Amino acid sequence: MTRRVPKKLAFIGSSSIYGRGDTELGGFVQRFRFRFESLNPKNLVYALGIFGESVVSLTQRVSAELSVRRPHLIGLYPGYNDICRIGGEESKNTVALDFFRQAMLELLQASSKIAPSFVMTGIPFDERRTTPYRDSDSYFFQKDAQLYSQVVREVALSEGTPVLDFESLWGSLEIIPLLSEDGLHANPVGHQLLCEQTWDFISKNYF
Repeated sequence: MTRRVPKKLAFIGSSSIYGRGDTELGGFVQRFRFRFESLNPKNLVYALGIFGESVVSLTQRVSAELSVRRPHLIGLYPGYNDICRIGGEESKNTVALDFFRQAMLELLQASSKIAPSFVMTGIPFDERRTTPYRDSDSYFFQKDAQLYSQVVREVALSEGTPVLDFESLWGSLEIIPLLSEDGLHANPVGHQLLCEQTWDFISKNYF
């Protein structure tokens, strides 16, 4: 059976999707868009990122924004806003792990009703600059990121949703040269690497 090559792609999620930290070309999705849309005038890429996005609000946006755009392929980037501890190091995560698991399930199910979908894990970050994050009362810990990313993998496996596992791909790298000043988001070099990894993943699985 001939594989249908997607021509209309939508990436939706948190601030990395709209390019936070990339001061040169607007992020890895925008970089992907330049490359992908140059191949065919019918190719389209939507970058639908919001700073501070949670899994619950992401699910709502998937249903509202993607049903009208009717993409052929959807990339989901939940990010790490759900793991944030507000108020101090000992505060609870913004979203409890069990609730996050159920929310991820609902997200993947909502997205798959619209188009074939894959989910991306977040990238590792520099905890020295995220505890707290930019002199705020928000704390991001790697132990939380790893735990919640594992839930993403488990829920994706249960739903048969492919995973673009940035956390694992970056796990053996020296990440400091890849991160922006805030320590949480990729810099232009990091976004270029994310673009290349996204291109390789989509080419292998969907082209």
